[in-house]
Amino acid sequence: MQKYLLQTRVSFVFLGLVLTVVFLLSPGFSPAADNGPVEQLKQSVDSILKILQSEQLKQPQNKEEREQKILAVVTDMFDFRDMARSSLGQSWNDLSSAEQDKFVGLFTKLVEQRYVGKIDSYENQKVVYGKQRVKDGRALIYTNIVDKDLEIPIVYRMEENNGRWLVNDMKIENVSLIVNYRRDFDSVIRKEQFDGLVKKIEAQIEKYETAN
Repeated sequence: MQKYLLQTRVSFVFLGLVLTVVFLLSPGFSPAADNGPVEQLKQSVDSILKILQSEQLKQPQNKEEREQKILAVVTDMFDFRDMARSSLGQSWNDLSSAEQDKFVGLFTKLVEQRYVGKIDSYENQKVVYGKQRVKDGRALIYTNIVDKDLEIPIVYRMEENNGRWLVNDMKIENVSLIVNYRRDFDSVIRKEQFDGLVKKIEAQIEKYETAN
């Protein structure tokens, strides 16, 4: 179960989304369009950064409020339905509408928990931005996170949906987050069917909630 949850990689994704603001606010950088993918990503990251830096929300008694505020931003910046569909590959088409909806909810909660669980990993690491490619409602945004002697390349894939640019995949060290989920989900489905995968994800979610 640990493998397909990708805890280490997801922690870097969280840091990447938070740390993007370091470069975006640097002199000489200007997004291609005020409402383009980079600018919308920046707005979301700004919101997360403000929450993380709030002295009031850092207080232990405000932990739940802090988490909920971050989750509200994360939910608005990711296309979780598209990510859930892609993570199942062909198996998605074998599900009923009710099963698809249930899986989207579980997948969303699973990924959100990974983000909330890594909040305290933020220690002012730096990010270096590279090129961006925007064409036909799709965008690739290239970054490198620098953490002491470690450099992590992350590419964000975004797609325009009803006027908003949403993240629907990330490549961390040239490995797609969605491809990793799909590989591991497929492995469980082959052995235990879709119901087995649901039970494993539910157990992981319950384990996190019990521990927190």
